[in-house]
Amino acid sequence: MRRSAAILVITLTLLAGLSNRAAAQRRKPEIQAGAPAEQTSVTIEAKVAGKKYKASGSGECRHEPDASIRDVSASLWMVQYSNAKDGSLKQLNLTLWRPKDGTPDQLSLSLETGSGSHRIQTGGNGANSGEGTVTILPSGPGGRLEISGKEGDGKRVQITIDCSAFSGIEAEGG
Repeated sequence: MRRSAAILVITLTLLAGLSNRAAAQRRKPEIQAGAPAEQTSVTIEAKVAGKKYKASGSGECRHEPDASIRDVSASLWMVQYSNAKDGSLKQLNLTLWRPKDGTPDQLSLSLETGSGSHRIQTGGNGANSGEGTVTILPSGPGGRLEISGKEGDGKRVQITIDCSAFSGIEAEGG
């Protein structure tokens, strides 16, 4: 009886080891936390409360078609641009969650210009500020995002972002 139990334990241990090794071979390579994001060409045209802004240069454009937020399957789009040295458009951060179940988008947009900060925050669990819609126009490895909306104080915001390419997004928690 002891011999049978010992053989069973050894067999289960070997099977578990083989199973873990096979699963590790099937995993996609993971980007290490803190790894630098891929830089791409970004062009931005913005109009806020009638004032026009333009910027272009290196930035980050990311997209994950199969993400999830609060257990809802969604596509995720992210754009980051920063140029504090010159130009009237200093910084842009955009995060767009587009749920696949048809519920409203979750949009977080912040824009820093030479004349101030502008923000639209919609669809999240926190306090919303303003309203906005995003049209996505894919083009090869990149595409265009067109944002149309209003800040919380009613200022009209229209932004076009052209990304030459979208890189992937690392899932939070590895």
